Amino acid sequence: MDSDDSVFFHKRFDKEMMPGRKLPYCQKHPTRLSYGLIALSYVLILALFIIIVSSFSSESPKVDSKVWTEINSFQSNISELSSKVIQMEKASYKETCEKGWLLFKNYCYYITSTQTDWMKARSFCIKKGSDLVVITSQEEQLYLMSIANMINRYWIGLNDEEEEGTWTWVDGTDYKTSFKFWKKGEPNDYMTKEDCAHLWIDGEWNDVHCTFDRCYAICERKLS
Repeated sequence: MDSDDSVFFHKRFDKEMMPGRKLPYCQKHPTRLSYGLIALSYVLILALFIIIVSSFSSESPKVDSKVWTEINSFQSNISELSSKVIQMEKASYKETCEKGWLLFKNYCYYITSTQTDWMKARSFCIKKGSDLVVITSQEEQLYLMSIANMINRYWIGLNDEEEEGTWTWVDGTDYKTSFKFWKKGEPNDYMTKEDCAHLWIDGEWNDVHCTFDRCYAICERKLS
């Protein structure tokens, strides 16, 4: 990656990728809000219908059966809409990450609070139902740089332990065609056996010994 690209990555800071930024409810759940408004409209119309029918029935004991059919139809529609709203409310719980995790796009991220080596870091992530982060885009890279404290180092799910020079992502993502953000001159396998990748202090990638135990880690899992 040339210097211009590197400068671009470090200077760009998209506000939409900042953690903690909250959208108004109507922007986050437009469909649910629409169903809710429709259901409310039906309730109001039904209430008006009942008032009219009650007034009419007090004057004439024989209320047109067609009117009652319409009322029953309204009640059925309200019940159906209410069910859809409830289903969407339940589904919304799956749209958010658990406490301690950060949401970006369709993924949840967790930053460990303890430094450890690469294998222990990966085991920790797996126990939490995730894996070490696989970085597949410029947006994701920038997001991770925004949520991580870049005075520290963070393990990512990339290594070449099986064959030197053949880097692989833990989820099988094709390394050759995927996004890369190596520090200039890296990976260099300095002093040999630098087989695991981490985010360097400036956010760029660097290779280091997998037994190096001074790195935190970033776990990632897709929303179910």
